[in-house]
Amino acid sequence: MRVLGAVLGIVLGMGALAGTIWLGRYSPLVTPYEPHRPLIDPRGRTTEAPPPPPQPAVEDKKDVNPRPPVATKEPFPKAVTGVRVFDFGSMGVNEEKKHTFSISNRGQGPLELEVGPCTCKCTVGGLSKKKVLPGEKVDVELAWRPKEVATNFAQQCTIWTSDPDSPEIQFKVYGKVDNKYQVIPERVWHAGHVTDVQEGTTTGQVISTIEKFKVTSVESTNPHVQVTFVPLDGISLMGLHGKAGFEFTVKADRELAIGTFRVPIRIHTTLEGNKTIEIDVTGTRSGPMLFLPPRSLQGSAMWLAEKSRLSMGRVRRELGKKVSLPAIIYGIKDKFQILKTTSDADYLKVSIAPNPEIAQGEQQGVLFVFELPKNSPGETRVSPNSVHVTLATNHPKLKEIHFEVEFICQ
Repeated sequence: MRVLGAVLGIVLGMGALAGTIWLGRYSPLVTPYEPHRPLIDPRGRTTEAPPPPPQPAVEDKKDVNPRPPVATKEPFPKAVTGVRVFDFGSMGVNEEKKHTFSISNRGQGPLELEVGPCTCKCTVGGLSKKKVLPGEKVDVELAWRPKEVATNFAQQCTIWTSDPDSPEIQFKVYGKVDNKYQVIPERVWHAGHVTDVQEGTTTGQVISTIEKFKVTSVESTNPHVQVTFVPLDGISLMGLHGKAGFEFTVKADRELAIGTFRVPIRIHTTLEGNKTIEIDVTGTRSGPMLFLPPRSLQGSAMWLAEKSRLSMGRVRRELGKKVSLPAIIYGIKDKFQILKTTSDADYLKVSIAPNPEIAQGEQQGVLFVFELPKNSPGETRVSPNSVHVTLATNHPKLKEIHFEVEFICQ
């Protein structure tokens, strides 16, 4: 029996040795453990391995002034300030304003100061010395230049001190930000229609809610567009919440060339260091013809005089549509007539009819009638693909009239 036990021990020992050798040779083929790989537990459920612990975030290193150490033993400093809040009132966009606060040391020991956190739009200057001896004073200047209009704003800055009773002192400024000036209407002043019997006129205003100013001169780039101006009275300024303002009257005379016009004018002022404000004056020189609003019994229609564009709106093919455009004609003794019609849509019919309701003296009243007959082609003709119509006339000063006609026919 002892011999049999010895043999079994030898066999088991050789098996263990062989297993160790096999693992050493073939273990690279065994898949290593992966921390994020799903694991299968003995109950057959898949679980996620716990993720590794998060790495600490990299600190965003910024230039921060070190806080002065607070005094812990006598002699102690004592920081004393006056008013810590200041009202900037009304400011203009990109206008910089400054205010100086002060800190005095009424203690027995030296007072150490440093600029602490401030709102991002504030600039601090004037802290020329950071160590204030007893009895001395230092100025703290806050400056701010707003970049946009704001009904109300408030900015602040913190000053760190070595005074154990006042380790932090906050100074604040507040107010509102307006545009330095306002132009009414903005950018474009429309003078309307200029005819043989009437001039074109319009008015505009320039107002400042922040400061008083003057208009030094007004320059027009066309001698037939003239501008005059007067100061706004107190009641008008009160209604507009302005400190100063001017009203401008624009006149476009009858010597302008026929057609639409856009004339730049330049208003020279004392705003913002002699600011020049540029405005465009627009209008239409109708010549010997003045068009009135269109009329239609089938839906709406619209006339845009600046572009000589008639919009007939939507048209039902089975019904068709007719639009009348009234006009007052000057400067012709004979009866006004159309001699020839040219159009890139032959199915659009154009004719004229007398309109005695608007005729007066030598002025003739006519109706330009634009008609899409029943069963016209189903087309969409809107700008820039509108129908171009040219009318040759017997008027001595208006040989041709050009129209753009828009419609959606379905």
